[in-house]
Amino acid sequence: MQINVADLSWEEVKKYIYTPNGSLPDTYVLDTNRGDWERWVNFVNATYKVMFRDAYEQEHDKIDLAAVLQCWDDNQLNGWPFASISVGDVKVNCFFRGEDEIDGDIDPREFKQPEDHLQLMRYLSSVSKLLGKQVVMVEEGTRFESNYQFDPEPLIIVDHDTVVANAYWLNTLL
Repeated sequence: MQINVADLSWEEVKKYIYTPNGSLPDTYVLDTNRGDWERWVNFVNATYKVMFRDAYEQEHDKIDLAAVLQCWDDNQLNGWPFASISVGDVKVNCFFRGEDEIDGDIDPREFKQPEDHLQLMRYLSSVSKLLGKQVVMVEEGTRFESNYQFDPEPLIIVDHDTVVANAYWLNTLL
């Protein structure tokens, strides 16, 4: 059952979306290209505090897209770039796995108050609008099918300003 995230209480969000079970939810923008990456990098660099570690383990305060593209083009096996984006008090960690998806790992233990959740939702909504694509938040280990079907279903789906949760827990209460 999908429900507008704004209709959920903080207690529900904390218990069912940011579950403290040790897994790290992932955010994804799928079916991306280098143009999407460029727009995302420019947005993140201009809007958020960033720590970017290049393939040589050097840290910078901005994401260096040219360094990321070089790793992809060279098919490097070691020394992949990494970025940690500060969205309020929450870190969104990007590992630059491939140009077809923009990923972000989050640690549910960092969500201490409703504002942490709201800031992440604003970030995800901004990314969705910027790229004209949905952003999903899935449980760690979620499988993707070739047609972008998920198993299990995403925890949250962001489509521009529309943010819905798959409120699976409500099905058990009915």
